[in-house]
Amino acid sequence: MEEEKKKLKKEKKEKRAEIDASQLDTRAVRITYWVFQSIIILNMLISLLGIIFDKSGREKSIADFMLAAIGLILLNVPTFMQKKFGLYIPPAIYIFIIVFIWAHFILGEVGGAYKKSMVFDKILHTTSGLAIAIGGFSLVNFLNKSSSAYMKLSPLFVALFSCFFALAIAVLWEILEFACDCIIGTNMQQYLPPANLENIVGNPPAQGYGLIDTMGDVIVSTVAAAVVCVIGYITLKKKKPAFSRFLFRKITDYDTAIKEATEAGDEKLVVALEKAKAKFEKKHADCEAAEEDSGIEQSDNAEEE
Repeated sequence: MEEEKKKLKKEKKEKRAEIDASQLDTRAVRITYWVFQSIIILNMLISLLGIIFDKSGREKSIADFMLAAIGLILLNVPTFMQKKFGLYIPPAIYIFIIVFIWAHFILGEVGGAYKKSMVFDKILHTTSGLAIAIGGFSLVNFLNKSSSAYMKLSPLFVALFSCFFALAIAVLWEILEFACDCIIGTNMQQYLPPANLENIVGNPPAQGYGLIDTMGDVIVSTVAAAVVCVIGYITLKKKKPAFSRFLFRKITDYDTAIKEATEAGDEKLVVALEKAKAKFEKKHADCEAAEEDSGIEQSDNAEEE
């Protein structure tokens, strides 16, 4: 009995390890991913040519190449999480992540949008606050559904945790910006103001442009996160499943995932899960058939000998 239980646990673990959540990506997500990845790779090649042939602008080309490389790595982190841990990322959130990475590293830093407009920076930080708060809700959702959890968390705690989680990520992002400014020589914290800004606002602020920019980023991110958390709190309190469509999920088995998607009313996800499940079961059936055929051949060879 114990051996059978161990065998079943092992088989279940192997099936979980084989679940690839990237199969659930919509066509829009895949097109967006490949288009923006191609743009980032193209920017890396242009920067590399600048490093080789443009001696006068070599320092900028090196900085641009490093920024594009960081963007390319971050762009592939969600795919790694999908394949390695079976993490489902809602299409709208995934597309936002892709566009945000491109907008920050390529359009903002390499293209110089941050230098031309401070509004661009605030728009990105506001929208990132929304996405990070959803990530906080997803994290608590994992804990609530974990079999090892000793208690269910209240809607108020979930909302507060998500808000403070977003605030913590916003602070870490500012630390990253500060590190890039010091090491690579970028202007992520806007200590060098956009062109003609002094003509518009007059004398520079006593706190300095960098501090004003940093605190402004943290404030807009916090406000955006608070909005998401209030909406999330209301939906959790009233037990409305619609909000769960925008949450990350860890898919451990297809049956449970289909049930959750059905409860949330996400018909497109249900269809994608059913297709992935059918493909997964067919793969296992083919493997088992191949193993049986191999076993029969080995027994026939043994009898002949």
